[in-house]
Order: sequence, then structure tokens, then C-alpha cells
Amino acid sequence: MLMDKLRDGAQGRIAKIIFWLIILSFALAGVGSYLNRPASNDPAVVDDEVISAQTLEKNYQNERANMQAQYGEAASQLLDNPQYLAQLKKSVLDKLINQALLNHKALKAGIRLSNEQVKDAIRQMPEFQVDNKFSNEKFITTLSRVGYTPESFGNSMRQDLARQFWLDGVLTTEFTLPAEVTQLEALYQQKRDVKMITVPADAFLQQVNVSDDEINEFYKTHSKDFMQSEQVKLNYVLLSAAELAKSIQPTDSDLKAYYQQHTDLFTEPERCKVAHILITNKDDKAAQNKVNEVLAKLKSGSDFAQLAKTESADTLSARQGGELDWFEKGVMDPAFEKAAFALNQKNELSAVVKSAFGYHIIKLLDKQDATVLPYDKAQQVIRQKFVDEKSRELYAEQQQKLSDLGFENPDSLDSVAETLKLPLQKTDFITSKQLPAAINVPAVVTQAFAEKLRDENTNSEVITVSDSAVMMLHVVDYKPSAVKPLADVKALVIAKLQSVKAAEKARDAALTLLEKVKAGQPVDDLVAKLNAKVEEKVGLTRFAGNSPAQLSQAVFKLAKPADKTISADLYADEQGNQSVLILQKITAAPESKDTQLQQGLSQQLVKLRQEQLYGALIELLRQKASIKYAPVSTQAAE
Repeated sequence: MLMDKLRDGAQGRIAKIIFWLIILSFALAGVGSYLNRPASNDPAVVDDEVISAQTLEKNYQNERANMQAQYGEAASQLLDNPQYLAQLKKSVLDKLINQALLNHKALKAGIRLSNEQVKDAIRQMPEFQVDNKFSNEKFITTLSRVGYTPESFGNSMRQDLARQFWLDGVLTTEFTLPAEVTQLEALYQQKRDVKMITVPADAFLQQVNVSDDEINEFYKTHSKDFMQSEQVKLNYVLLSAAELAKSIQPTDSDLKAYYQQHTDLFTEPERCKVAHILITNKDDKAAQNKVNEVLAKLKSGSDFAQLAKTESADTLSARQGGELDWFEKGVMDPAFEKAAFALNQKNELSAVVKSAFGYHIIKLLDKQDATVLPYDKAQQVIRQKFVDEKSRELYAEQQQKLSDLGFENPDSLDSVAETLKLPLQKTDFITSKQLPAAINVPAVVTQAFAEKLRDENTNSEVITVSDSAVMMLHVVDYKPSAVKPLADVKALVIAKLQSVKAAEKARDAALTLLEKVKAGQPVDDLVAKLNAKVEEKVGLTRFAGNSPAQLSQAVFKLAKPADKTISADLYADEQGNQSVLILQKITAAPESKDTQLQQGLSQQLVKLRQEQLYGALIELLRQKASIKYAPVSTQAAE
């Protein structure tokens, strides 16, 4: 009765009015939340494809890690500069936008790749190979270190390959003409002789005075030279399979039980040692007749070893009278193996055996039955195998617990360390180059300096440190890259300023020298007064490495002398020494028959044109696309 009244009431006019009012309130609330939603913080949207902040951050951190791994100290100096970091992030975003534009073109062109094509491309990647063969274990480990799953990496590869296929179709239309290559080759192989008069910068150091105002001004204008790298203070826990193995102390009963359950691991398999005679012939009938003839001779008393030497097609074993090494089951051709293990008596002969290699006659030399290694003799091996197996199981179990606990208690590693009985390790403020040796891998650097972790104050994901160790970290505190206090770097500032001023004085002196040289005036007295060094550089080339690259560039920028003019200019090396370069002679390259060089130059020229074409293509795609960036304030905050 009550249910009937409720049903009747629900169908009444008042109930319907209330029902529609509720729907309307939800609808208005939804619209309001949509209208009042803050502007998207996504760094860019390319034709409706969103480039998320997470994607940008991941690629930015990967780029930083790659630079540090590839260029070491040189990269660290750049990465300490906030202006450079801002430019680097912008270039990474530009690259992601370009990739999105090309992906759209590839999609519209109908380029599709099968799963097998993607898998084949991945198998060919050297990053995943061991001894030139694809290793699935290395594949999984490498991906986990850089934050990919096999599925996400496969999808990324599919896009990369499709994009590259489309690009190849556009860029491979470029070509070169023989005359262009000939001209380029002549320029490439040209040689030059120069006279080099060098004014040393350090000769002017004693003449240099610096004031406090100059020190302060130099410190301000060259602040990027005195940067303190960004620093983090970390808490972390390290889970090591080797450490877990130390905690496994099996009893004698554990080892005996393991031995009984895994007797196959401690069993020497049955094996035999044989000699054979192999007969082959393109004419199968002729081969059969020959092997039967040999078997008849053996049965009539002929020496097996002698016949093997004269008749066997297996020349390697024939030298040993047909003798082969000991072998177990599963090694030889199945038909050969079956016949060999069917023999029981020493010197017993088999019937004619046909294998994939031809016809055999087999003689048993020796045979050993399968033997189980006694427990007492195998105890050390048993213990090692037991510990290895249990530690792998425990490591996998603890690794999953580490992941779960870190996720369930995101704001600290205290409970993680306590539950897993792992020491909570702590660092003081450290730079990316000061990570403890046990966790100093690119994946840890990426996570430790990721904005996301410190902004959200959360634990990292589980990070693979090696094949047998993982870790989790928490960023406790952070110091951005900043200029070091003047008091800490004053001596360095003074030294740099003195070097700059000494180089300026050296340049002034070198300019006086240059003017006299170009005017054809004698300079010997001035050279002696400046204690300048005079050298003859003969046969300099553009790229052969017989001089510093910057010097070669300066020499080949000198104009070819016209009439009686002197071609000369200034050159400064990295130490601030100033040189006057005087072009003495240009040696044209002889006509070359070096087709390998011509081919290389042709390829370089094509590559240069492809790069130019690529730049023009990207510019065109950007003009036609709808590219929306996040508000300036958001970008600045990043």
C-alpha cells in the first residue's frame, strides 16, 4: 500500500514540477561550472590536439637528462642558467608542436603501420639489444627507467614511424648536380698558408687594475658565469635484491626439500660419445649405395677410423677417425641422436641412419647413464639456487609493496620505510651532479628535479636504478638556480675581469699591428716590443683537424688577395690571445677521382637542402594550423 502511494505521488503534477526543477538546477550548475572554469593550463593546443603540461615536463626532463649524459660538465654549466632553461623548455614545446603538425599530415595521408612493423622496428633498436639480439628483459628495464610502458612506447613508436615515413616522402626528393659536387669538392680540399702574429693576453695582466665598481658591474652583467645549480634535499628508500638475499637464511630442511623438488637441476643427464662416417651425394641413390658399401666393409672387419678418414664427408671429425665430443639428448639431429642413444655396447655399430645432413654409420665409443648429484656434494649449489629464487620472489613482492605504500601515503616516506623495514636515507641540499653513487642514474635525476613532485609534494613512482635495485624518493626542499653571492665568488670575478681587460689591451695592440700590416709597413720592432709570437701555418685545410676549428674558420674567411692588396684580419683564441692572420698562399685542389669523397659531399649537400626544406615545411604548417598557447602568466610561472 505504501509503495503504491509513493508510485502515485511520483506521477503527480507537483512531483513532476519538482523533478524538472531538480534537472534544471543540475543543468545550470553544470553550465555555470563550465563557464566559470579557469582557462586551460595546457602549454599548447594544436588543431584540437592538446599538448599537456605533463607531456611537456616529461620531454623537458628527458632532454635535460640526455644533455647531462652526453655533454657532462659543459651541459651542467648551461643548465645552471635560468634563461637557458626557459629557452630549452620553449624549444621542447616547439618540437612537440612540430611533431603534432607532422602527425596530422601523416594521418591525413592515410599512413598506417601494422603491429608487426612496429615490433620489428623496436627489435632493431640497439638500445634493446644484447650481443646484437633483442632482449625483452633489457627492453622492459630500459622503458621503466624512462617512464614508459611497452604499450605507451609502442604507440609512441607507431606515431614516430608514421611521421618519418611521411617526411621521407617529402624530403627524399632533393638531389645534387655533378657540377655542384665538383665545385664543393674543390673548396673542401683547398689549402691555405698563413703567417700568424700572436699577442699574448697574459703579458698585459700586470698593467690591469680593477676597481670595486668595475667588480660589481662585471658581477652583475656576467651573472650567468657565477650561478649555483638548482638543488634539492631528498628523502629516499632503496630496495636492493642483494640486500634482501642477505636476509634469507634457509634451514637444512628447507634445502633438502628444495633438492627433492628440483632434482632435475642437480642431475647429470645421460650422454654418449660416438664416432661416425657421413656419406653425402647429390644423387641420393648413389649416396645409399656408397653408405651400404662402407657398412659392409666395417662388418667384414675394416678399421672404422681409417674409413672415416678416407670416406666421411664430415672432414672435421674425419681427421679424428670420425670421433665426436660427448653430447646429451636434444643437441644432435633427432634421427642421429635416436640411433646413437639406442646403442648400448662399446664399439657397437648402428644401421645406416638418414639425417638432414646425409647418411651416417655410427659407432658407440662410450656411454654414461644419467646421475643425480648427491645432496652432500650439491649443498652449496642448492643453497645458492634456493637463495637466488627466494630473493627474486621477495624482491618482486617488496617492489609491489613499495609501489602500493608510496601511493597510499604520498606525502612522506616515513611509513614506507617503517613498513618495509628499509632505512630512510636523507641528503642535504645537492645538485644533479652530487647524487649518492647508489642512485646516480638519469632516471633519478629526472624525478628528483621534476617540478611535478615538488609542486604536489608527493612521493615519486618506483624508479629502476639497476637490474636488481629500485628506489622511491621524496623532494623535501628545493632551491632554484641562483647567482652565488659576490662574497663567495669575488676572487673568481676579479680573475675573469682581469683576463677580459688584458684581452682588450692585447686586442688594441693587435689592431695597431693589423693596420701596419695592411698598409705594408714594417712591424718587426713592434712585434719585438709586444713580445709577440710569429708562426708560419702551412697547408691549413678546412676540416682535416690540422688546426683548431675556430682558427681554420678564421683563415678561410680571409678574402682572396686582389692585385697587391694584403689579406689579413684578427683572430682571438679561447684564452684571449689576439693574433693577426696574414694570408700568404692559396693552393687549389687537384682534380680528384675520389668518388667516396664526392659521394660524401653530395650526401651532405642533400642533407643541408633537406634541412632547409624541413624548416620551410614546418613554417608553412604552422601558418595554416590553429596553435593556441597557455596564457603568458602560466608560461612565466613554469
